[in-house]
Amino acid sequence: MKFENILADINGFGRFQKMIIVISFIGRFTMPCHFMLNNFIAAIPSHHCDIGSLDDEGFFWNLSQAERLAVSIPVKEDGSLNSCQMFAEPQYHLLINSSNMTDLPTVPCQNGWVYDNTTFKSTLTSQWDLVCDRKGENKATATIFFVGVMFGAITFGSLSDRFGRRIMLLVSYVSGMLIAIASAFSTSYVMFAVLRFFTGFCITGIVIVTTVLSVEWVDIEHRKLVGVIDSLSWTFGNTVFAAIAYFVTDWRWLIVSVTSPLTLAIITWRWMPESARWLIANGKLEQAQMYLKKCAKMNGRAELIDTLKIETLLTVVVTEKRDRPFA
Repeated sequence: MKFENILADINGFGRFQKMIIVISFIGRFTMPCHFMLNNFIAAIPSHHCDIGSLDDEGFFWNLSQAERLAVSIPVKEDGSLNSCQMFAEPQYHLLINSSNMTDLPTVPCQNGWVYDNTTFKSTLTSQWDLVCDRKGENKATATIFFVGVMFGAITFGSLSDRFGRRIMLLVSYVSGMLIAIASAFSTSYVMFAVLRFFTGFCITGIVIVTTVLSVEWVDIEHRKLVGVIDSLSWTFGNTVFAAIAYFVTDWRWLIVSVTSPLTLAIITWRWMPESARWLIANGKLEQAQMYLKKCAKMNGRAELIDTLKIETLLTVVVTEKRDRPFA
């Protein structure tokens, strides 16, 4: 007897399997949000040099903001203010004639930058001045996150095979949530980059484990449907994330907002069953029997509970080993 035969008898796509899909959907919601997160938290708002240091003689008080910028910051060819340079000294003559400023001495921004917070209240860029010479560090945050995702996929796949799907799902939930929230309160760029790596590393386990759990509990006929439903979590997550990002414009609180649903995922984890396939493959037949009986009862096949004996599961083990001698 094969495991698929048992699954067919107790209904391979009943209420029990649908419960697994719903619980998985809750946890998977945060993954697409974090994948898109860098587009918002690392956005580069309009900025220019802080020109306060040029007003040593106190003349700026009598000028409008536009006039202060005109005498302090060079203009690029497209007419916009230079984001990384400022005049070495105020050029008051430009208030009369601004046609030629190519020979005027400029220096890099001396006292930081002033950012336009019309669209974003705060981003990584404005938090740690990741502009001009440090612009590469801003772009690196996305790379660091996805490197973590890559290593996490490899690690959680192996660990779930060794220790079980269910426990590794909880590890991914808890560690992903704690590290992501910790990254929201980073006090330095280096701290944020390190925590962002481990955020990607940990939350990847959610997708890896929930996908395996869903597929291993569903019959062959419905596996494609499960894949489609799992994909919808990405569509839903991206759609909701756009709305969240519209209202939450501070990068710290945006991270907290898209990570907080993992709290609900942790609560619902208690109803997530272990993979009966994994339990049987690892000789944990009594636990597999318990979950299969729960599945039969929830799917309206209670009359088959008495047929789910340890001896029956032993025949599954023998059949699996015979069909896969090199596994």
